[in-house]
Amino acid sequence: MSAGTPFLTPLPENLSSAWFHTDCTGKPGKEIMEKQPILELKNIRKTFDKLVALDDVSFSLLPGEIHGLLGGNGAGKTTLMNILYGLYRKDQGEIFLNGEKIEINGPRDALKRGIGMVHQHFLQIANYTVLENIVLGTGITNRYTMQLQPEARKVEELCQRFGLPVELNAVISTLPIGTRQKVEILKALYRGVKILILDEPTTNLTPQEVDALFESLR
Repeated sequence: MSAGTPFLTPLPENLSSAWFHTDCTGKPGKEIMEKQPILELKNIRKTFDKLVALDDVSFSLLPGEIHGLLGGNGAGKTTLMNILYGLYRKDQGEIFLNGEKIEINGPRDALKRGIGMVHQHFLQIANYTVLENIVLGTGITNRYTMQLQPEARKVEELCQRFGLPVELNAVISTLPIGTRQKVEILKALYRGVKILILDEPTTNLTPQEVDALFESLR
């Protein structure tokens, strides 16, 4: 699996249903076959001037699945995920969420629909704490007046539930890349996302951090 691989995973209601597997024949297991797609992208096309980035691309995601999109540089992997997160607008095609046709007009719209994204380059404030970075942008805008104790309890519950141990009072600039990535995942979980996009999640990680990331996703 290449370092430049976006991952897409629906987040379940509990950890026991977080991982669906295939049977020994390599075909989808019974659990997956009985479920309907939580997300479908159909015949997506995107161009940048004369460059065709995506042409008639379709993709579906079942509850509990983890997908890795593989391809060389410029293959359109990140472009497809940026369309799903609302950073780009598709030229053609359709997007369905839980069977309903939707239009995603921007990242805020995507988040409202339960779709979150962890970017390759983290969106963090270096001199803020982990907790401050997680809650900023959710209506709590002033680090000096915001009441963090109730939010700390919520984030601690997420850390335990999803196996993402992080010191909430640590300053972001003091943390290694692998831990800072956990903070980005927690930011998405704190906002209640049900589908999480990870853009090139292993690029800057050590082998040990890669193993820890995959274990958290499971």
